Amino acid sequence: MRASLFLGFTALLGPVVGGEATPRTTIGQYGITWTFADPARVGRYVTGDWWVVGPVTVKGVTPAPAEGRNGSAVNPPAGKRQGYDDRIAGYDASLRAAFPLALKPGQSLVTTASVDKVGDKTPDTVPGQYCRGPLRTAAVLTCVAEPPAADAFRPAYVGDQKLAFAASQLRRGLLPRLKPVGQLPDLKPLERYLERIWLDHLYEWPNRMMHPLENMPDYGREITNIVSTVSLLLLLDDPAPVGGASLPREKRHETLLLRFVQLGIDYYGVTQSDADLWRANGGHNSGRKMPILFAGVLLGHEGMRRVRASFAEDQQTYFGSGYRGQKALWTIDTTEARRHEHLPPDKWAGPPFKGDNDGWKSEAYRLLNGPTWVGQALAARLLGAKGHWNHDAFFDYVDRWVAEAADGTVDKKTMKPAGYSPFYGGEGGFIEAMWKAYRPKADATGADVLARSQKKEATR
Repeated sequence: MRASLFLGFTALLGPVVGGEATPRTTIGQYGITWTFADPARVGRYVTGDWWVVGPVTVKGVTPAPAEGRNGSAVNPPAGKRQGYDDRIAGYDASLRAAFPLALKPGQSLVTTASVDKVGDKTPDTVPGQYCRGPLRTAAVLTCVAEPPAADAFRPAYVGDQKLAFAASQLRRGLLPRLKPVGQLPDLKPLERYLERIWLDHLYEWPNRMMHPLENMPDYGREITNIVSTVSLLLLLDDPAPVGGASLPREKRHETLLLRFVQLGIDYYGVTQSDADLWRANGGHNSGRKMPILFAGVLLGHEGMRRVRASFAEDQQTYFGSGYRGQKALWTIDTTEARRHEHLPPDKWAGPPFKGDNDGWKSEAYRLLNGPTWVGQALAARLLGAKGHWNHDAFFDYVDRWVAEAADGTVDKKTMKPAGYSPFYGGEGGFIEAMWKAYRPKADATGADVLARSQKKEATR
């Protein structure tokens, strides 16, 4: 209740006009506040996060930092270290910001709020959070030399590369504006998932423990389902009226679009800080590549479109000879000794596998990942980004997955519906309906998008 009252109060301190506000000494977001030593000009980026004109002295933050709790970090690096909470792997107190803090232009201050007991939920915990980590939420304050444009995206919060983009740069005309099929997902829960920063820059599976309860799900399966659903939803031209009046698709989906592009900008920033982060390991690290490519296509940014880093989907798929004649195969991680699909099931236990890390465990994770990949693979094709993705085995494997799910090759007894079509991921059968309607024409649609993109770039 206290956090809600505070947020309501700060909203009354003065409106942000044209991206710029009157000077303030205190600003807040999601129950986190920053206090300046002197009044400073502040404003919000197009997705709602704060900027402050600096250099500026941040006198203090609340919740107040405590030993190993409520940590803040300036331009936090991606990798194996973090300074937020000592209950997360890789804790390094030297990364923690000390207050008062001299914040300079080009610096992002990420502030976290910890929970007292790991495992406890808060009223604002997002669905799909298993509460394995100790952070309640995280927010970012970006220091700038001059007020950015009113429609500016926030630079990535990770690392020291602060690329500037604006909503006016989005090449909305490239979106294919497909006719909706199936039952469309509710926008509001998806907008809420993407409202706050996804704190996602720790190496390998311990990254899960750093995902704040109120910001994002903690597991890759849920993260990838969101990415798959959103990336497809944003390709639609939905004619349904809103509030009694029909609105253009880009207006109705504007909040979701801006937040998804912001996620792509952030994820690209993570890869520029450490390109070997989201390594294949069971169901942990999928869903990070598609937001980057999506943002890259719409912003016309070559680095994003052709991002090169460790992505689970690419490390878990490869071309080979399967025991049933499969050509696009799946593996649980990057260890060749744990590949199992070239062997018949009666060889999935025992050498070369060790202990319970056998082919049957790998198969269980194959069944876990398969549904979540369908939507993003289709979206990449429809957006003309399959070539940018640059790993054909992923797309061929997804085609194989859907075909096997349809013909019963996949043992359906091993898949438990969880409120969505279990073989297509997403929710309410939306991705399944999209696949059936648009997979046959996806490559042609994507080729048209790619041609229009190249034409735009040739006339610059």
